[in-house]
Amino acid sequence: MSSATKHHLTQQITEHPRKKIQKSNPETRLNPLIFSEDFKTAIKTAFQRKLELICGKNGETVLADPFRCCVLPNFIKDDSETFLEALKNELVELKFTEKNNDLYKFHQSGDLKEIETPCIMVLKKLLSENTLEWVKEVTDIPLNNSINIFCSKYQYTDVLLCHDDELEERRIAYILYLVPPWTKSDGGTLDLFNSDSNGQPCKIVKSLLPAWNKFVFFEVTHQSFHQVAEILSEDKTRLSISGWFHGPSIVRPTPVIEPLRELCTPGFVEERVLRAWINPTYLEEETQMQIQKKFQTSSEIELQGFLQEDKYELVAQALRDSNLKWNQKGPANKRNYEDVNILSLPSVVQQCLKVFQSEAMFLTLANMTGLTLHELLAYGDSDTESIDGNTKAFSDVEEKEASYTPCTTSEVVDTKVKHDSSPGQGSSGHSKRTCDPKCRMQVHQWKHGFYTLAHDEDKEMAEYSLDATLFLNCDEWKSEYGGFISYIAKGEDEELLTVYPQSNSLALVYRDHETLRFVKHINHRISQRPSSQQSFNDIFCVYYE
Repeated sequence: MSSATKHHLTQQITEHPRKKIQKSNPETRLNPLIFSEDFKTAIKTAFQRKLELICGKNGETVLADPFRCCVLPNFIKDDSETFLEALKNELVELKFTEKNNDLYKFHQSGDLKEIETPCIMVLKKLLSENTLEWVKEVTDIPLNNSINIFCSKYQYTDVLLCHDDELEERRIAYILYLVPPWTKSDGGTLDLFNSDSNGQPCKIVKSLLPAWNKFVFFEVTHQSFHQVAEILSEDKTRLSISGWFHGPSIVRPTPVIEPLRELCTPGFVEERVLRAWINPTYLEEETQMQIQKKFQTSSEIELQGFLQEDKYELVAQALRDSNLKWNQKGPANKRNYEDVNILSLPSVVQQCLKVFQSEAMFLTLANMTGLTLHELLAYGDSDTESIDGNTKAFSDVEEKEASYTPCTTSEVVDTKVKHDSSPGQGSSGHSKRTCDPKCRMQVHQWKHGFYTLAHDEDKEMAEYSLDATLFLNCDEWKSEYGGFISYIAKGEDEELLTVYPQSNSLALVYRDHETLRFVKHINHRISQRPSSQQSFNDIFCVYYE
């Protein structure tokens, strides 16, 4: 259909809305096949008994695995496609709001219940009356008359990451696609995850391709994990109408609480070792005082060129080694990235980790931040001298054998920035200083498709801490790729702080129990870089007073 014809058709519908709606019988606009008793009985039996079923010449399908889902091609009867094309034209003219946080990036309209254009009004009637009653009958779920209806627009690099849609009274999720001819290489599939024994998403077992006039609905449960895969096409738009049918809430199991990762105690390195690794500027008393002044005002700072250049190059090169063993980390509703198998690390990286876990580093960070990360700061006065200004600090540390023990390589737990407590006053916010310093450490690799999500089920989220992230191998990294760290307040999307990857930069952020941390999904734009530059690394340390 030419653009001129489409424009003429839209004009006709707009100019004669009442006549159009009066002439159209909404019931006949749904594919008559779904109302036939044989078809309805077959769908109902398969859905309620959790059986796989393919019926109808167009591939109408009921899926039982990984959860109950129904696929109905040619959902709206529109032989000439006059109605659907006009509906699409109305939808694209709506005001869309960008939705962008840890979980998703796309554009969405307001609730279509507020829109009164001709075709959208017919659509609402189709969904809220005919479709609702049909879904209620075939699923045997006691749905009420409450329904949400939105229009979503996904374009290049847009994505909706793994989630279960679980929310009070949501019982059935649905999607109606209005897309151009679509292939798997365009991305944007509806991916369904199975679940492990703990009820966590495990892997994608079904991928449903969007198609014009295809209707998909599935039961919302604590295991209905799904995602909209990233859009890889630069010139196609994935337009859809979606929402939820509501009903009585069902009992949900208690969320799985992941165990805390093992804490590491400070080890010992000599002063000369610290000086061999750390940029001498950051060991000067005056510099540390300046850093502490800024840090205690903003609770964050980025220290560029933190490692000595020769040491940085050795560690960066070692982490590019193809012989390293990386472990994939999930579950997908919380994270997707790789951390290194500690035993596969070459000695130079082991030495770097030993420095970051050392008492000397704890004291250095204490001098920079005012946090009680070392007893010399905890029990001294507020004018505790810097390492460079008081070399006796090292001799006061007990001369003992190096006690470095690699941290466990279990998943990084999304963390939380200062909010209501000031650095240097302890996690309780009181002036009394205590000192029992510990840390957790990991070495990560970040590449296309990797991310972490902000979630507050983890016990580590309730702890005050100093996040220290050293970035490596991220020269000329652009924010449009993703991969940056965002800090947000619980229950809000607005960012408190964004930390962008910069090679050999140490980002220090003090976070409290009301702040969440996530790494933004790395998108397809990264593929525009040379293959050797399509990933970066970080050494992520969390320090506790």
